[in-house]
Amino acid sequence: MQIAYIRKEKCDTTMCNRCVKFCPASRKNRPVIYIGRNKKAMVVEELCTGCGRCVRICPEKAIEMRFIPDPVQETVPAAADTAAAETAAAGANAAQSKQTAPSASPQTAPEPAAPKRKETPEEALSRKKKEYVTVVIRTGIALTLGVIAGIVSFYMVGTLIGDPTAPPNWILGILICLVAIVIQKTIFLLIKIDTKALGKKDWFYQGFMTFCAWFISWTMLLSASILPLSI
Repeated sequence: MQIAYIRKEKCDTTMCNRCVKFCPASRKNRPVIYIGRNKKAMVVEELCTGCGRCVRICPEKAIEMRFIPDPVQETVPAAADTAAAETAAAGANAAQSKQTAPSASPQTAPEPAAPKRKETPEEALSRKKKEYVTVVIRTGIALTLGVIAGIVSFYMVGTLIGDPTAPPNWILGILICLVAIVIQKTIFLLIKIDTKALGKKDWFYQGFMTFCAWFISWTMLLSASILPLSI
């Protein structure tokens, strides 16, 4: 008979637990596949029916079918061998048809991962300094673009055009601010800053600093231009 066997080095139930959810032989009070220690899927061999569905739905290809001797079928070894061979061929064909790219043989043992080298204190200090300098540069770029956007907003859609007492066009000013936020990625690429390492929080920080600099600079310029009119 055949049962499902889970390769622990490939299984990661934190990303996927389809085999636990969609096992046709599992029951609420009698699961065939469950999540064991270290977030790895485990199989109850006595309850596994060998349907092979978990093999087909596993995206990590971490499940394979293995054959174990059946005491009932030992009296008829010839018939058992024939049935096992047919089932193995059918399972292999089904698994091969579901695969979208060629992969290594399930029987091939994975190569041991290279040990991770521990970072020395000098290397850690150098890395932190480099990260700090990068953050300072990114912040300076965000503030500079915000101030430039505020000046451009003042001269293009501020009170200097036409009637000095006319209210500024805030919609166009916000569009200018958005342009200043968007072009930051291009500037980072030009000065060799790795944009792939920036997460959502980093981009939110960049946009927020640009917006603050734009808002403060434009407000100060508008206040300075209106002040002489009120005297």
